[in-house]
Amino acid sequence: MNKIVFQNPDGKPKPSIAQTYNSIISASISEIKCKTHDKCVDFKLVFNAPNTYVIDVTACCDEFKAIIDDQVAHMLS
Repeated sequence: MNKIVFQNPDGKPKPSIAQTYNSIISASISEIKCKTHDKCVDFKLVFNAPNTYVIDVTACCDEFKAIIDDQVAHMLS
């Protein structure tokens, strides 16, 4: 599972950070489809206090989820 860790002294969700990363991730993976099932992936950013957004990927199969997780990890590194 990929995550984004940021400085967050007040421990509250930061919608601007979530929106920025949501746009970046979406642009990176929106055109990718599972070769087996011809389906796209879905994801959401889940805030974990005090300073982390976890990228929760939902895919049609474990193999496709692993591909997307690797893509997102590479993009964030």
